[in-house]
Amino acid sequence: MKLKSRIALITGGTGELGKSVAKHFQNEGAYVAVTYRSDVEAAEFSKLFPDILTLRGDLSNEGEVHQIFAALLEQKGRIDILCNLVGGYMPKKNIADLTEKEWDFMFALNLKTCFLCSQSALRIMQKKKYGRIVNVSAMAGLAPSAGRGAYGISKAAIATFTRIAGDEAKNFPDSSITVNAIAPSILLTEPNKRSASKEETSGWVTLDQAADLIAFLASDEASAINGETIKIYGGI
Repeated sequence: MKLKSRIALITGGTGELGKSVAKHFQNEGAYVAVTYRSDVEAAEFSKLFPDILTLRGDLSNEGEVHQIFAALLEQKGRIDILCNLVGGYMPKKNIADLTEKEWDFMFALNLKTCFLCSQSALRIMQKKKYGRIVNVSAMAGLAPSAGRGAYGISKAAIATFTRIAGDEAKNFPDSSITVNAIAPSILLTEPNKRSASKEETSGWVTLDQAADLIAFLASDEASAINGETIKIYGGI
């Protein structure tokens, strides 16, 4: 088991990708904790994964992020792996039509959460001299197109953040810390499937495919990969 006895925090773990990653991590021997905001989602998650620690908080709020990491340290003693899965998208909208609220929301959801959680994790990992951080960029961030202003730019920023954080992490004395990201095209989630035909979804990326890649990047097998954003576009 490639994640045996590792302590992993999966943000947004109660979502569809989060549940798939949590399952993969458990199967690989990791001790898993997840963050959540919706009590309903948390209750449903706990029925599926009764032995996984759930931590409530708004990850765009620095104080609540600190509380989550303090609670994790109190209960688990350390963090070895952070998966920043919190994020979201919005329908296509030209930059000229975007509102300030929409712009700020996309950056708070996709980028600020990644920054705050990675910052807290890196401070702990630097002391322990070990860690793996996996972020989620997107095809829309690496291959920009019209109508993807706030979403695409916030996801492009994740790739840049990953490159810089990985470069900084490799300079920590005597440490083995990596920061990488995946960039999916369209994930084959239930809500996404409802918006398209079966023919359209045939090339989309499955949750298991994304979770497999995340688990690999979180393992020691991927220790030579750092600061990279791995494209996972499927058949698109």
